[in-house]
Amino acid sequence: MSKPRYTIPILFEMAIAIEESAQDFYTALAGKFPKHETLFRQLARDEESHSKRYTQLLSRGKAAEISSTEEERMLADHNIKVLEDSGVVRDLRRGAERAREVSELKSAVEAAVQLEKDTVLFYYDLAMGLGKEDREEVYKIIRVEHSHLYKVQNLTL
Repeated sequence: MSKPRYTIPILFEMAIAIEESAQDFYTALAGKFPKHETLFRQLARDEESHSKRYTQLLSRGKAAEISSTEEERMLADHNIKVLEDSGVVRDLRRGAERAREVSELKSAVEAAVQLEKDTVLFYYDLAMGLGKEDREEVYKIIRVEHSHLYKVQNLTL
């Protein structure tokens, strides 16, 4: 089998960029929607925390021992390539721009829901190719991203 095109450091760098973009998105929404500023600022802080965690994982210099199979790593690699080719990864890096595009709460919530769903999808693929220790760290972040999805969906109920 061939080697994955996305190395673990590249994947962590992508995750850092996604989290920084999400932080920009929620920070901008906090300024646009004062009634929901507290929630959006909390979401931005969570994204900042995730970015720092991925930076820590990256700075270790060497990923934890790989326990995924070669087949899992190649499938993860393929799935992430599909996410890049389909524009999902690009859109995840457009946080501030996406926030500028929304003018009402309903469209902000729709954009936030899509951002959280796409982030979770990317992170499950990321986790598939990691070793057990790193995978557990990503799963912790995924749980928080799921809570974000719940919180933003409830804004318009």
